[in-house]
Order: sequence, then structure tokens, then C-alpha cells
Amino acid sequence: MSAMLIAKLRVFPSGTGSPRRVARSLAEAAVTFLLFAAVIAPVVNIRSGLPWFRVEQLALIPIGLVYLWFLLAGVAGPVRLNGLLLIGAVYCGCILVSLFFGTFVLGHPFLYRDFYEIPKALLPVVFFTLGLEAALSEAAVRRLLTFFSVAVVFVCLYAWAQWMDLGISRALNQFYSGGAHDEGSLAHYRRVFSTMGNPNLLGQLLTWAIAAFTLALLLRVGNRVVNFLLALTCLVTLAMTGSRYGLLDTALVMVLIFCLSVFVRQRRRALLALLVVLLPIFVSITVAVARSNQATLDRFQTLGAPLQTDSLGDRLDALWPDASKEFSQSPLFGHGPAKAIFSDIVTDSEYLDVLKEFGLVGFLAYFAYYVYPLGYLWKGLKQRSTWGPLLEAHLPANYWALQLSFVTLITALVMNVGMSTFYSAPLQGFFWLWMGIGVGAARTMCLGIEQITFLYLRLNGERTC
Repeated sequence: MSAMLIAKLRVFPSGTGSPRRVARSLAEAAVTFLLFAAVIAPVVNIRSGLPWFRVEQLALIPIGLVYLWFLLAGVAGPVRLNGLLLIGAVYCGCILVSLFFGTFVLGHPFLYRDFYEIPKALLPVVFFTLGLEAALSEAAVRRLLTFFSVAVVFVCLYAWAQWMDLGISRALNQFYSGGAHDEGSLAHYRRVFSTMGNPNLLGQLLTWAIAAFTLALLLRVGNRVVNFLLALTCLVTLAMTGSRYGLLDTALVMVLIFCLSVFVRQRRRALLALLVVLLPIFVSITVAVARSNQATLDRFQTLGAPLQTDSLGDRLDALWPDASKEFSQSPLFGHGPAKAIFSDIVTDSEYLDVLKEFGLVGFLAYFAYYVYPLGYLWKGLKQRSTWGPLLEAHLPANYWALQLSFVTLITALVMNVGMSTFYSAPLQGFFWLWMGIGVGAARTMCLGIEQITFLYLRLNGERTC
């Protein structure tokens, strides 16, 4: 019966002709390039008076022009509406209302740079929609994992070169350095930053990379030995960043993967045992790397008394109370972007930044960016009908993308407490592309279950006639 269903199942219908296949191939190539660029490409500074841009952001322009050409030629179809398009429009409206309120009611100085918040709110929508519309096939997702692996290897090798203070790293630092503060951390504490330009940002990226390769190992997507080695490589590099937040987020990743493994049917219980074996290996490697550098070891040892760490102390004593005070003064609409006031103020909490600038109204729209894909991802994960394991067996890459997107989103919600993902330009394209890919994978899983159920009923009907 299973063989008959799989033979009839067509989860990925091909295009109506060769031009459609070309358009689909180009969409897959665009998503792959954007993810690759988001990991390894340096920033682009066009002019001193303008903000710097990421390569993946600039690449959206030629990608959009090619899509428009294909659309006019009838090769590509129109973009389907998704909930994030509406959420983005609502959030932009909230930003404008807060800007008006802060300028004309609260009397804050107005700068034209305040309007930069509009494209910042729209870029996640564009990346998400592109990842969703690409509708990656099994083969495309596997290729994406391969290109991502190559990019991560470069990131880790560069970080190791910084750790050993090799000449090649000093040459690359001219293109990737985030400034004097990050270079000072590298020189005095050996906190590597690689292509992200900041050790904490690198820690966030490596947390998601560890999740990607660990899940790929457990779900048998790609070469298991390679995935195991890549996960260990990322863990070693994470320890080199000295990022305590990255270490805690990685621990959360392992908890989430463990919880996801509990939902798996009996035939995959061996993977749960494999995960239990991996945990002490990961811990041992982290400890070994930390002991090789006293400054790194000192940072990690402060996790034994987290309330006494310098970074958390600064947040609790000054940064977060100041932001909370600003929010309490205008809780509904906030103060607006008010770059004349807030540009040089660091809050170290994306949630508090949004609350003080756009109030509760804006925060609800901002939070909806995360809730919308989370709903689809959860729906895809809880599909445990009769044919759920069958789909998992025959669509492992899509199931991997689904689980990875879910883990990435949950950790991002935690990261935003003390860091940033939505407004973090180095991570923004990577994160929201993955959200689009994950929602697309969830839709694929749900569609496959519907098709299998239909075919099952049809075959039973044929047999009873």
C-alpha cells in the first residue's frame, strides 16, 4: 500500500513547461545565493553619508528586476498574498503614527533618517516572501544545505585564523571588522568575530548552524559524518567567540531538539539515543576550548553566578531601566524613531527598543512577524496522522527545514530579550529567508498529507468496488 501511494504521490508538481522550470530554477538559485551571501559577504559602504548595506540586501534589486521581466513575459506567476505582507503594512503604519506622535505631540526633533525605519520593517517581508515563493524541492533543500556548509566552513576557518592571529585574518579584518570595540575584544580577549563583524552576532549565527547540522545528522539529511564534524567545528568556533549568550542559546537549541525528538515515532527512538550521546561530547569540546584561553574561561565561569556578570549587570542597573522609563512616559505609541535622541543609546534588548520607540501598538505588530510563521511551523510539526511518518521518510529535507526553522524562531524570540534579530542587519536576511523556507516546507508537509489521505481513500474505494 505504501509503495502504491508513494508512486502516485506528486508533492512537487513540475511547471507547465520549460520556461516555468527555468523560472523555478532561478528562484532556487536566488535563495541559495542570498543565504550564502548573508553568511560570508562583507558589508558595502557606498558613501560616507549613507548607511552601509549588506550584499543580500542590494541583491534584491536585480532579483526583483529579473522577476518583473519574467512576470511580464508570462514565465513567472504573481506573488501570492501571505500574512506577513499585511503585518508589514500594519507595522509601517504604526511606525508612521509613532513618528507623528513623537514629533508633534512629544516635541522630539525630526530627522529625515527617521524614515529609515520603514525599509527596515519591509526587508523581513521581502526575504520571507522570497523564501516562501521559491517553494524549494527536496533536491533544492539538499543543495542549500551543501552551500550553507561551505559558507560555514569559511566562517569557522576565518575565526580560527583570528584565534591564532594569522596574517590572513588581519587582511580579512579590513573588510569584516565591526569597529574598534570588536577589534579590541579580539586583541585582548581573543573573541573572534569572523564574517559577522561582532563576536555576539557570530555566536548567534553559529547557534543556528549547530542546530542545522545536528538536525541534519539526526534526520539523515546529507552525509552524517560530515554533519557531525560540521556541528563540532561550529561548537569549537562558538567557544572562541566567548559569547555567554551564544552558549546559553545553544543549550536551548539542544533542549528544543530533544523535545522535538520525543514526538518522533518509535522507529526513530535511536536518534534520541544518539542525541543523548552527542551532548557530553559537545560539553567536553566547549570546556576544552575555553581552558585554552584564560579570558574565555573567565567569561564562561561567570555563568555560575549570572546576576553578577558585567553585561547583565549593566543591563539590569542602567540600560533596561532607562528604556523602561522611556516606555512608561509614552506606553501606547512610544516616542517614534527619534534618532536625534536614541541614535547613540544602546539598550541591548530588541523588545525594549521597540516598546520605547513604537509603544504597545507597534510592539504587537512587530511581534506578529514572529507569531505568523510560528503558527504555520507548529501546524506542520504536529501533523501526526497515519501517513505522517511516511512523509517524513520520503521528504526528509523538507522535514529538516521545517524543524530547523522552528528551532531558529524559538531561539530568536529568546535572543531578542538581550540581543536582536529583527533589526540586526547581518542576521536579518538569513533569518527571514529561513522563515520563508520553513513555512514553505510546512505547507509541503500538509499538502503531502492531504494528497496521501485522498489517494488512500481512493485506493480503498477502488478495492471495495
